[in-house]
Amino acid sequence: MTTLVTGFEPFGGSRTNSSELVVTALGALGEPGIITAVLPTSYRRAEASISDLLHAYRPRTVLMLGLAEGVDRICFEQVALNLDQCSAPDNDGEVRLRRRIVEGAPVGYWSSLQFDRMANAASELSEEVVFSHDAGCYVCNHAYFIAAHLLATEFPGSKCGLVHLPAVQRSDERLSRLVEIVRVWIAGSEGKVSKPFFKSFKGRCGA
Repeated sequence: MTTLVTGFEPFGGSRTNSSELVVTALGALGEPGIITAVLPTSYRRAEASISDLLHAYRPRTVLMLGLAEGVDRICFEQVALNLDQCSAPDNDGEVRLRRRIVEGAPVGYWSSLQFDRMANAASELSEEVVFSHDAGCYVCNHAYFIAAHLLATEFPGSKCGLVHLPAVQRSDERLSRLVEIVRVWIAGSEGKVSKPFFKSFKGRCGA
């Protein structure tokens, strides 16, 4: 069974992105059944890239990684929201405000990865974790929602989730630990499929 692991390129003037470093290091190991890709930090191009990857490989599991700036713990993003809402431009200079990602789609999807098991595995390797309500409304959430929606509508039975990583550099010993944690997550990947948690928008999106 194929596992797709994605990260994102640097954004906002940064030179590195932890998720890109982890995905690149993982890809260099050449382990069978694992496909790695670095997505552009662009609403339009990230959507096209994740869609192409899902249709090309039809993975059983999609593990998406991103960077949580200013957070020193691993963040498990429990919900992908059907909303683009961020004043910061993407790497193409585009700003999206109050915009649904897919018209007619659910307001969001729960992660279908086994976050409790993954959190335990990370803790055993000395990494603190936190469970976040949602993935925000920037490019990482956009790609997360597109992946979850495609899996729910076209590839039922596959699983998807997003994890934000703390900032690390290429020379950091912590980078090797994060790569090993991801390998452990992949080795034990199993769980329920993605499903919508609401049928329509109600109330406001939390920050």
